[in-house]
Amino acid sequence: MERKIILFGCGKYGYEALCFLGEENVACFCDNNSRLVHKEMFGKHVISFDELKESYHEFTVMICADYWHSGEIMRQCEENGIYDYLYYFFFMREFTDREEALAFLMEPVNRMLHRKYIYMRKINELSTQVSYLEKHIDIRDLKPARGALRACQLNIVQIASEFIEKIKDLNIRPVLEGGNLLGYVRHNGFIPWDDDIDFGLIREDYEKLKDFCKNYMYTKEEYFDKSKAEQTGKESSRRGELTEYYWSNMADLIKVVKPFPDGSETEVDFFPWDFYDESYSYEEMMEYAGGIRKKLSEAGSMQEKTACLEAALEEMREHLAKDSGHIYFGIDNMAMMQRYHRGGWIPKDVIFPLQEISYEGARFWAPNQPEEFTKFEYEDIWNFPADVGLQKHLSLGEDE
Repeated sequence: MERKIILFGCGKYGYEALCFLGEENVACFCDNNSRLVHKEMFGKHVISFDELKESYHEFTVMICADYWHSGEIMRQCEENGIYDYLYYFFFMREFTDREEALAFLMEPVNRMLHRKYIYMRKINELSTQVSYLEKHIDIRDLKPARGALRACQLNIVQIASEFIEKIKDLNIRPVLEGGNLLGYVRHNGFIPWDDDIDFGLIREDYEKLKDFCKNYMYTKEEYFDKSKAEQTGKESSRRGELTEYYWSNMADLIKVVKPFPDGSETEVDFFPWDFYDESYSYEEMMEYAGGIRKKLSEAGSMQEKTACLEAALEEMREHLAKDSGHIYFGIDNMAMMQRYHRGGWIPKDVIFPLQEISYEGARFWAPNQPEEFTKFEYEDIWNFPADVGLQKHLSLGEDE
């Protein structure tokens, strides 16, 4: 046999694998138990995991443990760049003939197919477990985030609160919306796995903020190259402490960003809402929005998408009102691109009068009927969503 095997685990399954595969085909054992390292088990030397990392390229790694411990070892291997391994727990069920088994595990494509089978089995088991938990747990009872993610959430709230305070002279009222409003309704704070903050603004306030950002805040390019900022002639006296931030005019939102020395950034997003003329039907608006969604799907760049939405907004202005009983997301709001829509205008009394709420220790504006408003963005606010537990913007470990 040209390529020898390292058996990861020298307990019951390690001994079974040694007997089945043949002592002459096994180079050594590897084990996480430090008391066994550099000793002999069943006539074979035991190496540490660090030693395995140094030499695994020259061998075939066979994980030999019970089902649950094998999963832990699998993650340990992959977190350390060891992806080419086999799972004896399943491997032993496929073969009764030693020579046939050895021939199989010597082929890289066979080992890859073996791992694919393991991954699919794990996915199916996890899906079953999640489905079970969803049926037996109330989503409102989930505990808050912890560790780095929780610290990030609280930092986001602080940055948002500070920025809104700095622009209070604009006399605008950013309204908590999206996942943050849903978190307020369902969890009395952040959704446990959420990692951003969103506000809605009636069009008049949205355009006030956009004009202010254009005239008195850095763009990203200007923030990182102050010489470009000087060329714009912006009034630094009005900008004041806002030099800590930069803004981006995205295709469907205004993004205010605060960078930090370590390279991280905290974002605060603002989305437009509109009063629609009461002679304009919801069905007409949605039909028009469908055409815009199609054009956006064909746009190749951010510039093209921005131009598409700006043109759409100009066309839509003839159907907008200063005030009305028909409110909905702006045609240039990301929410218009989602598949789910409740099927009618948001009644004015769902949003107004705004109420001031406490959210994670800060004071923000919220719709008059927060729960009712969320039902215009989410089909079912009390069920577990498909992205439960998945952070959208950060990459933090499970413990964080």
